[in-house]
Amino acid sequence: MLTTGQQKLTEVAHIAAACPTALVDVLHIREKQHGAREITDWYAQLQPLFPSSAIYVNDRLDAALAMQAPGVQLGYHSLSVRLSRLILPAAVRIGCSVHSAAEAVEAAGQGADYVMYGHVYESGSKPGLAPRGIAALAAVVEACPIPVIAIGGITLERVDEVLSTGCSGIALLSAILLHPEPAQQIIRYREALNQTQYKPRRGYH
Repeated sequence: MLTTGQQKLTEVAHIAAACPTALVDVLHIREKQHGAREITDWYAQLQPLFPSSAIYVNDRLDAALAMQAPGVQLGYHSLSVRLSRLILPAAVRIGCSVHSAAEAVEAAGQGADYVMYGHVYESGSKPGLAPRGIAALAAVVEACPIPVIAIGGITLERVDEVLSTGCSGIALLSAILLHPEPAQQIIRYREALNQTQYKPRRGYH
């Protein structure tokens, strides 16, 4: 689950306090408009509300280091995976956002632990940009030697189709935190993941 960049920390914390957060494997703090100090505040306030989840920091390695985060997510404008690996402790997982099979293979070669690929379907967080589609996701999974996490427009009805590609998981933004029933949505998505017949090509953990 990723934060949306559209909500205040107080709102996200209020939602999380009423949700079964134990069903969330990873929470990504993805607040591109905030600086390192604000990101550390987000981390400190959300960590007690997600005691069973790993909390990753998007882009800001300084904040991730300060909070001893177990993982980071790198974007196009972030430091490279190779340079980030030089800075971060060996145990910290590095994810990289990619938009093609070639980018996924490059990220793996630089030492990424996983890649996040999208947007698979039309997504409100990427208005006006054409989705890359399920066939492209399958091609990335086939080419990439590390786990691939799918993101973008993944409704409950599409979970099985996404997982049929062999990807290692899904990432959600508005489908949880901007939904009128966030707690129920977490339960619904967890059930969809648990009930699928498809197996990931590569395990995420």
